[in-house]
Amino acid sequence: MKVVEVKVPESLPERDVKVAAAVEAFSRGFASIGKASEMAEMPIQEFLVELRRRNIAAYPYTDEEASEELKL
Repeated sequence: MKVVEVKVPESLPERDVKVAAAVEAFSRGFASIGKASEMAEMPIQEFLVELRRRNIAAYPYTDEEASEELKL
């Protein structure tokens, strides 16, 4: 993975910066859920919760499409 140095205000927690970058990379299609959760340094489940909190779809399926795909 590439390492990038970014200057941010002292009051901004490093974790917030990592999560924001990971969410942006995921939503723009530059990173998968797994890679984005690695970037954010959080478990996938926690990253999925973060995406939901930000109203970002984790998967490009509707509930109906997912059920059909999984044969449920």
